[in-house]
Amino acid sequence: MTGGMCRSGRKIPADDELIDKDGGRMMEFLAELSSWEIYATVCGLLGILGIVFGAIARKKFAMAPSVLPLLAIAMTTPLTERLVLPYLADRYPVVFANKDLPKKIDPQITLKKIDLTDRIYSYFYDLDVDDDWFDAPLVKSAQLSDLCNFLVPKFDSGEASLANYIYQLKGKDYSFSVDSSDCS
Repeated sequence: MTGGMCRSGRKIPADDELIDKDGGRMMEFLAELSSWEIYATVCGLLGILGIVFGAIARKKFAMAPSVLPLLAIAMTTPLTERLVLPYLADRYPVVFANKDLPKKIDPQITLKKIDLTDRIYSYFYDLDVDDDWFDAPLVKSAQLSDLCNFLVPKFDSGEASLANYIYQLKGKDYSFSVDSSDCS
């Protein structure tokens, strides 16, 4: 819907202006919450809507005030899993991905941070190994198939043009990059 003017001469904002009125800060805040907090927020909002609609519908349907809040709360899981979480992951991929970090990948590797700048993803890892030896090209070749399975959809959609993998071992950085030509 596009914006327009109402009878009083005031501007009616377009739908996208209403959604982004806060610059997306509220949705970004939601993306930063833990999973259970997202579910609780959705449940609370749906419960309030159920109570409001139940109160409105009580004149026509006597059971509405007790049934509608329960139905609204019962919709929490499907609505959160099918709409809210995919929306947040799509709109705020880096915020959504970083909220559970740092994360142990295995006993020796910890994913510390994910960054997205100018369609370049950067993955930052800490290595906890006794050996000072690390061969980035060897790690790249060993992981390339799995990395490409993960990255090709991002390359094809235009979401990413490059992925950098930065490993820190005893204060030294080792890195390699993967682009679409690596995956063809």
